[in-house]
Amino acid sequence: MSRLPPAWFLFLFAPLTAEYVSGSSPYMNPFVLVANLLLYGAGTLLIRELRVRWGKGWLTVFILAAAYMVAEEGLMLNTLFDPTKNTTGRALGVNWVWTAGMLVVHSLVSIFAPILLAEAIYAERASESWVKPRSFWWLLTAFAANVFGLGRLIAPTNRPGMICFLVEAAFIGGCFWLAKCAPAPRAKIGDGKSERSPAWLFVGSLVGMAVTMVVNFAAPTLAIPTVAKVVVMLAIFLAFLGWLRRSGIFRPGLDPLSKLAGASGIISFWILVSPLTSFGKGNPGPVCFGLLVAVLLVSVRQRLRKRFPIPLK
Repeated sequence: MSRLPPAWFLFLFAPLTAEYVSGSSPYMNPFVLVANLLLYGAGTLLIRELRVRWGKGWLTVFILAAAYMVAEEGLMLNTLFDPTKNTTGRALGVNWVWTAGMLVVHSLVSIFAPILLAEAIYAERASESWVKPRSFWWLLTAFAANVFGLGRLIAPTNRPGMICFLVEAAFIGGCFWLAKCAPAPRAKIGDGKSERSPAWLFVGSLVGMAVTMVVNFAAPTLAIPTVAKVVVMLAIFLAFLGWLRRSGIFRPGLDPLSKLAGASGIISFWILVSPLTSFGKGNPGPVCFGLLVAVLLVSVRQRLRKRFPIPLK
């Protein structure tokens, strides 16, 4: 991986867990692969570049992840508004429970974990820009063309009216404004080591991801009001983010092994459930991609342990 530029690694890795280990995308369709790369790869790279260029922290990443979610699930795939699918808690033309679930998954799995993993692997360049200005605009153009072009081919029916489009545009614009106005991270503390061991961070992130997803799967089935379902889902999500913050995962200059542990915990949940996903989908795709990502994570850990000392706790 040392020969692969960090931007290319992030571009290629970003769709793996969210789409292929999870079984969300057909793994034998090259057309879908290209679409996923232009969506997840370009989107995740753009978010990281904005965070670095603006000199911001992880709060900016999560705010932009919300904008990304609306771009993919709203503008492109129309799952937020489709009256024929995922309609639990539908009101005012919006599938609210589905929207909350997509915010959680895309924030953690599509955006945060891939960036954290890439910055662990390319530790020496973690604070640098990985994309040249001209390439940035090419990525943005490709992302927009994918959303507005391919999206109309994939989900041409049941589109909401112009008002919903304007609300989506306003929401995305508001997210960009909030992300740019978010406070910059504090200066590095000490040597950048976490107070917790990488093993502790890995287990905690894995358990946190598991609890978050169990609640996301279970909440829509509960006999409680829609507002309560959404509140419960978002409360658990925010609690997990709070745990990550208290554990030092969001700390500027965090050591690579701790970054790897946090990213691996989130990703490993999907690896562990990939056999069930394969059984449910009736194909070996999720298991095969899960094994591929597991081998990658183990390989990265071995390399980082040789390059960096393991914090003694």
